[in-house]
Amino acid sequence: MLRYCALVFVLLLGGLGPARAQDSTAAPPDTAQAWYETAWTPIVVRNGVQIAYLFYAEADNKNDGVVLRLRNRNDYPVRYAFTVIFRGPEAEATARAEGTLQAGEMKTGENDGLFWIPFRETGDRVGEIGLRGVRVVRIEG
Repeated sequence: MLRYCALVFVLLLGGLGPARAQDSTAAPPDTAQAWYETAWTPIVVRNGVQIAYLFYAEADNKNDGVVLRLRNRNDYPVRYAFTVIFRGPEAEATARAEGTLQAGEMKTGENDGLFWIPFRETGDRVGEIGLRGVRVVRIEG
């Protein structure tokens, strides 16, 4: 029985072939995105400006929050304006966002007017987020 097990083991190993060493001088292709890129959920791209969001459960330790990120992929400045719509099971709220982005600039967060806790008073949960009237225009000059 021991001879039979050894023969099966040798036959199995024989079918695998020699192990190959990895070439440590060749860099593997980079197919991964940085964690901070994959965390954002894209909403729309309008005239070269990408709009994405992050959802924060219990942003203030109690209520849901949403932050937007705007990134101008153009080589010229733009003016943006839109309405953000927040929907929950029992409530709906809106907020206005408008401003400018320089060429290649990114804005996000409360300091840029892009963070909201829409149902702070009612305690409703954010179930959906949407945009209405997205307008992105080139700033001439």
